[in-house]
Amino acid sequence: MGTIAVERQGLRGHALVVLGVLTLVNTVSQSGGTLLSAVLPLIKAEFGFSDSALGLLTGYGSAVSFALLTLPISHWAARYGNSLVLALSMLVCALTNMMTAGCHALWQLIAARFVSGAGPAAAWPLGQALVAEHFPPHRRSGAMAVYTAGDFVGSTLPLVLGGWLAVQYGWRTAFVVFGLLTLVAPVLQWWLVPNHPAVPVEQGAATDDEPLRWKDGLRELWRLPAYVHIMFGFSWASFAVYGLSQWMPSFYNRQFGLAPDEAAAFFGGAYASGAMLGLVLGGALGNRLGRGGNERLLPFCMLTYLLTFPCILGVLFAPNLKFAFAAHVAATVFGAMPNGPVLSMLHGSVPRRLRVLGSSIFLLVMTLLGAGGGPLLIGIGSDLLAPTLGPEALKYAMLCVKLLGVLLFVHLGIAWRNARRDAALTLGDGP
Repeated sequence: MGTIAVERQGLRGHALVVLGVLTLVNTVSQSGGTLLSAVLPLIKAEFGFSDSALGLLTGYGSAVSFALLTLPISHWAARYGNSLVLALSMLVCALTNMMTAGCHALWQLIAARFVSGAGPAAAWPLGQALVAEHFPPHRRSGAMAVYTAGDFVGSTLPLVLGGWLAVQYGWRTAFVVFGLLTLVAPVLQWWLVPNHPAVPVEQGAATDDEPLRWKDGLRELWRLPAYVHIMFGFSWASFAVYGLSQWMPSFYNRQFGLAPDEAAAFFGGAYASGAMLGLVLGGALGNRLGRGGNERLLPFCMLTYLLTFPCILGVLFAPNLKFAFAAHVAATVFGAMPNGPVLSMLHGSVPRRLRVLGSSIFLLVMTLLGAGGGPLLIGIGSDLLAPTLGPEALKYAMLCVKLLGVLLFVHLGIAWRNARRDAALTLGDGP
């Protein structure tokens, strides 16, 4: 027992161990929502729900909990510690994912998804804050890229494994299995991630540890233009990211006639392979470009996101599955590359004491615009276009939602202009 305690003490707080465990937590926090998208065709067949109802379930039905829980979670974390609150939230998430297997009505599914949202609502702000506290700014893009890999693994493994389990043993069994797997994460996290880590003071970072009031914190965040425009820019982009990812298995099912498990595995394979490559490239380039500040990171993010548009067109209008797979991999590579740099810029643009609140507000806005609105808008659009376009309705609804992502360039363009102005002023003040 003494040896185990010594080994645990040596591991606790080590930056790479913390990063690995938090990435696992982030991965399993996403599994419930992703599994739901994988089994949508089976749920539609069992209950006869319309696309609008399914869009509500996968959109606001799942994401409204982020909006309602993320601020209380940030408040509890400031009082009781990030690691403790994150572990408890993940425990609730795991238990509720298992309870989803007992649902027999739309309102029950929505209620289960609401409560299980405590996991991702905590993993996003608290996990990011813990990662930021263990890595200095010049290594933060790479660390955030690794942490964000959990989003993509959590958005692919349940598609492949969960889709197979759902077809072989039923979608209810799949939720029980993934709920049990999710229980492992909070145990490891509480064991290895300190609740109150020793944080090195960064140059220029705020060191005020007095309790933060939401009203004062929100006012202070609103006065940070870099934070505001980065947040809104990528919140608009999340319309496409969340909307298309929730409906893509159904798109492959309808467009190419793939069975639900085959469609989920096909999408999962393209998503995983492209995401891992994009995160590695984006993290490495972000660490290199990050030494030049937002002035260099912002145009990098805009360029990579711009390249996703022709790739998504290639997916939606692909003549065959091979073309669709190649286009989907390319779209995911370019879409994943900005993730590490974006989170690095976000946390670098606010004082340390505002990181959890700032990340929580980012999650809140991104949820209301994208995670909730994207899937719902696609579902409504598909139902409205169905009388005219028939089986093609879903494809054109997805295309319309993707086009809303152009608003990213408005906000990031303003942020880039401000960053260049600030850099010029800094040079002008130099010797």
